[in-house]
Amino acid sequence: MKMKKTEVKPFKEALLLLRARLRGDVHTLASAALSATAGGVSAVPSHIADLGSDTFELDNTLQLITNEGETLVQIEGALERIEDGEYGICVECSGKIPKMRLQVIPYTPYCVKCATQIQSENR
Repeated sequence: MKMKKTEVKPFKEALLLLRARLRGDVHTLASAALSATAGGVSAVPSHIADLGSDTFELDNTLQLITNEGETLVQIEGALERIEDGEYGICVECSGKIPKMRLQVIPYTPYCVKCATQIQSENR
């Protein structure tokens, strides 16, 4: 059963806000990573431990960018499902995704049962 437009509206607003925040975060993280690697001679650590710390921070930043990028893709998918009138319907089994789940993870394309099954298959 499709959700009514009035039911979908708060989810769409939440998704748009989350998308805007994540886009800003990704931009900020990418800028910080680029400035750290393009810092020139003054940015070169003078001690091997500093080099390790800098490398760890850069790797961590790149992982955050990747994770947030994946979430942005999922958000875009959810916004498309809203436009198509398919939001709140599991893309795997076509069952209804509980509103409680959508409130926690508004971009989820799966009901709990299918998400659990997919996670166990990917381990």
